[in-house]
Amino acid sequence: FKNNPWGVSRYEDLSIAQRKMLFKYSLINNAYLSTTIVNFYNGTYNENVVMRRQTAFDVYDSLPFIPANSLPPFPAWDKYRSKGLYLMKDETKVPLVFFAKDFLRKQVITNEDFRLFSGGQQRESDDFYLFTTKVIEPDIVCKNGYINVIDKVMVPPYNMSDYIRNNANTSIFSKLLDRFSAPFYDAALTENYRKINKDFADSIFVLKYFASRGGSTVLPTGASATNLLPFDPGWNSYTVSNDVEVDMAAMFVPTDEAMTAYLNSPMGKILGERFNWDWEQIPDNIVLPFIKRHMRTSFVESVPSRFSKMVDAENYRMPVQNSHVEQTYTGVNGQVYVTNNVYPPVDYISVFSPVLLSGNTKVMKWAIEITETSAYDQTLFAFYKLYLNALSSHYSLFIPTDEYFETFLDPIAYGQEVPAVIKYKYNEVETPTLDVGVYAVVYKFDKLTNTVGDSVTLIQDAAFLKNRLWNILDGHVVVGDVEDGRQFFVTKGNDIIKVTGKDKALTVQGGYDLDKGQTCRVNEVFRQENGSTYFIDKPIQPALKSVFTVMSETPEFSEFYNLLNGVPDTCISQIFSEGGVDNQRINFFSAFRYTIYVPTNDAIQRALNNHIIQPWDTIYAIADPVQQGLEIQKMIRFLRYHFQDDAVFIGQPVDDVYQSATIRLGGDNYQNTAGFATAVNKYYKLKVKSTDHSLTLTTETNKSVPVQTSGNLYNIVVKDYIFDKILSQYKNVDGTGAGSAFNTSRITTGSSAVIHQISDVLTYQ
Repeated sequence: FKNNPWGVSRYEDLSIAQRKMLFKYSLINNAYLSTTIVNFYNGTYNENVVMRRQTAFDVYDSLPFIPANSLPPFPAWDKYRSKGLYLMKDETKVPLVFFAKDFLRKQVITNEDFRLFSGGQQRESDDFYLFTTKVIEPDIVCKNGYINVIDKVMVPPYNMSDYIRNNANTSIFSKLLDRFSAPFYDAALTENYRKINKDFADSIFVLKYFASRGGSTVLPTGASATNLLPFDPGWNSYTVSNDVEVDMAAMFVPTDEAMTAYLNSPMGKILGERFNWDWEQIPDNIVLPFIKRHMRTSFVESVPSRFSKMVDAENYRMPVQNSHVEQTYTGVNGQVYVTNNVYPPVDYISVFSPVLLSGNTKVMKWAIEITETSAYDQTLFAFYKLYLNALSSHYSLFIPTDEYFETFLDPIAYGQEVPAVIKYKYNEVETPTLDVGVYAVVYKFDKLTNTVGDSVTLIQDAAFLKNRLWNILDGHVVVGDVEDGRQFFVTKGNDIIKVTGKDKALTVQGGYDLDKGQTCRVNEVFRQENGSTYFIDKPIQPALKSVFTVMSETPEFSEFYNLLNGVPDTCISQIFSEGGVDNQRINFFSAFRYTIYVPTNDAIQRALNNHIIQPWDTIYAIADPVQQGLEIQKMIRFLRYHFQDDAVFIGQPVDDVYQSATIRLGGDNYQNTAGFATAVNKYYKLKVKSTDHSLTLTTETNKSVPVQTSGNLYNIVVKDYIFDKILSQYKNVDGTGAGSAFNTSRITTGSSAVIHQISDVLTYQ
């Protein structure tokens, strides 16, 4: 009676409810020895796996009244704020937690683990503990059971949420937890309590947390709860599976000082600035991942000796160290570690974090959080969020903020008879005509004057939006650092972009931007755990001109283009095929990036004059179909040797050997003069070497051919798209024309290429 949480100094001062609690909580309604209490039968006999048992303590033995001024300051409690309410913290049985040697040995929980999570108790090998209370005389045999003498009076401990709520050092985290709770009227409890207590005429409520395990998945109104904790931290009878005996939960709860310090730290700065350095201002959907990260479903897997191996529910490491733990508490449903550190979720530290936490990146955030159904187990997952949260990768993520998402040139709409641009917008509040989320408004577009006209349609189709926004995202992600000194980079979607400058002085251009002299400028830079996020003032616009268009429209490329376009229609090995913005694309391109070397018109003429190749007219005139076929293939192979896998650029360091698009055949007159050692049925190679302002090729015949820079016909970025249908099979954006509606159109993939003019033709033999 010298020191107890109830403040009583003698037995007579205890209330009837308190006396019942002390007696019933120390009683298990079954006879167990300290050596057999660790075993249980659930259809199968399980040895040494038990650490909890239900007690005789009944929820009806204690019914607290919560006055109005003590209710949590959240809307779910407002109805009862005038007079308070009778509130059971949980309606399930309150178990006893014990640590026996056979259980600890089976679970490989060490005495040092016990010392740390028990607050310093020194355990000997045969000791038996109830929470942190030691049994000093075990297994005294009586006629109706066993008595165990303990070293102090055991007051029923808190559950985890009660402990966190009553700990003066964890009030911030407790308030965050309480957001996800509400009082639920329980008619059965009320009726049963009235039968026992005839004078009671009030209603009884039960505190429930919104949680996927043990809690409520609906609001008191009956509506579904959208933000769920992994488990109810106030659930006394917490179970991992269906057996309360074998484990309990654990929570790592930062102190108020640690919580405040995090918002002012470099890693927490984004969150702090966004929400005025106040945890209470952070919305539920954003704070939820933080709370979930600190909640662990298994105590056994959360003891100190396993700290170094702990991962969260998304398989990201939990970097807890023994030195982080300032207080510990063993509750009836789990272990609480009070820490001087926070463990932010990956959403807070990855390149996705600035998008999640910003107030003006709703369009891209919505796109990143689009979910798909797993073919493996039918669960929902957000592919793009998982991708950007990968801490083992390093990304450069470009995000156009919402106010700049005004005129994106959609490749399908751009290529139609009625060209169009798309504005993507985010709708905050559901209306009769608009859902909450992103929608697309389509506007006519004049290619000649580069002006936007009237709107023609609005699109909310989920499949369309996912296809287009993910295509945009693919063009705004670079794997790697774009501030490493290079200028040209290839995005996740195989778009070629040009980057100049650093930090906030950085600018970026897509292929269309380069063609039109446009620039995306960086407004903000965020250095994250797995890369950098750049907020930019307009979307990066990828190339909209195809290889075919640039070749056909550039006079200096005309001779090479005529050769490319001269393959007979009857030939299987075509250079061009239907598809893309201009309805012509390179037939042998896949979803990759390429370099195309275009000889000058004079160089092509020299090759014809020197009989390296024959003119198409001569080939067409060959009477012998076999000989004609051989000459056609010779021409096609000659042309394809000017196409190289991977993109290389003037002004960017390169010294490597690359694969061409021409395969070596067994009958070729192969000399291996350059020492490339190309094997039969493998593709002929090109060696590429650069200086600051030049690019030189070495062919299989050891011929050296430079890129010609005098006419500025180099580093020309193009893209060949593949759509699920050719453009003529879609209606125009305004509904005119024949075919499928525009909102059913899909971008399938694409291939980017860079074109350089060279001073001579390339030959492999």
